[in-house]
Amino acid sequence: MKTKHLAQPIVFFFIACMGIIIWFFILSGNLNDAASWIYAIFLFIIFSMMMYTGKYSKYRRIFQVVFAIFFAISFIGIMIDERGSMSIPADADSPMCHIVLPILLIPYTLTKTIVFRAQIINYFASVVSMFLIWFLATLVIGRGWCGWVCFYGGWEDGVSRLARKPRISLLSHNREIRSFQYAFFAFIILVSVAAMSSVYCEWFCPFKIITEFEPITDPRSLMEGTIFISAFVGLVLVMPFLTKKRFQCSAFCPFGAFQSLADNLSLYHIRFDTNKCRGCLQCVAACPFCAIDPETITEKRGKPESTCAKCGECIAVCPENAISYEFAFAMKKKNGKAMCSRPEPKTQAGKFVQSILEPQYLFVFSAFTFGLIISSRFVPDALHRIWQLIAGGAN
Repeated sequence: MKTKHLAQPIVFFFIACMGIIIWFFILSGNLNDAASWIYAIFLFIIFSMMMYTGKYSKYRRIFQVVFAIFFAISFIGIMIDERGSMSIPADADSPMCHIVLPILLIPYTLTKTIVFRAQIINYFASVVSMFLIWFLATLVIGRGWCGWVCFYGGWEDGVSRLARKPRISLLSHNREIRSFQYAFFAFIILVSVAAMSSVYCEWFCPFKIITEFEPITDPRSLMEGTIFISAFVGLVLVMPFLTKKRFQCSAFCPFGAFQSLADNLSLYHIRFDTNKCRGCLQCVAACPFCAIDPETITEKRGKPESTCAKCGECIAVCPENAISYEFAFAMKKKNGKAMCSRPEPKTQAGKFVQSILEPQYLFVFSAFTFGLIISSRFVPDALHRIWQLIAGGAN
């Protein structure tokens, strides 16, 4: 649904609310910090344009790409400040990574052991803080975390946009890709339980090259390093460029698979209006998560497949405005089609309240807020580091 009426009070309402949140998380206590002001202004402009134009996916993408790049700069800087390098000392804890959260659950349930070296509390990315953020985000936006919040996803989002057309088409393999992600997730869980260690982090994570890694001191660590460098180049750079899909997110990420399973708990879903849909299949080609099959449209299922990350790319390309965000509790099945049931208010006051409670606005506001909160520490810090580097070079 496109929003092209800036005068509408609802748009001003949400922009004002976002301004308050930006003030609280970015500027509160940092009024004299130029980096905080720069990032606050950037966020406010991005969200305002998102609400004004209704081009949610476009400005979401800009935010995720910027966040991903600046997160890497900040995280690497923090690790160097604390350790002197990006490598992980044998006795050091690591910041808790959201990707391994589902991997921790079964080993902890069975043995009360956390198989990832991380501080439990009192750290900027402790186990408790990351778990609470993940739990709240899951209840609200579900796998929308992958489309709006993940500080790794911007790498694939950006690279996938460099080519005008895909060199490799994955449309006929969507089901296989989804099945492989679930199978790989099950494999990682079983092996982690058997080894009582975070096997994904040790052997498969493609993002070590932009965060932290084990020092290369022997053949085993050399093999690990070769794998994670190859995984980053192949899964995060090459395949997204060739396929115009977030390939690593769609096929390999264990957190993405877990969020797909947990998405039924979330408040929002993507809805296809099967009465408006004309079967052009533009949404099938546009989906970066391989979550819309041709059969999804031709069989009028009314919603994408389970791996949908609510990124909004399908909404952006639909010529009939037949795709929208909807409350999970408002989705019903009728005659095999997903339908929406929401009473029409009869008073002006009721209409105003309903406009505030429109799921498209609430979802975008909620998802962007989670991204803002997670990024509020890292982006200003990265700007500081870049300025110090430039100033140091100038001197």
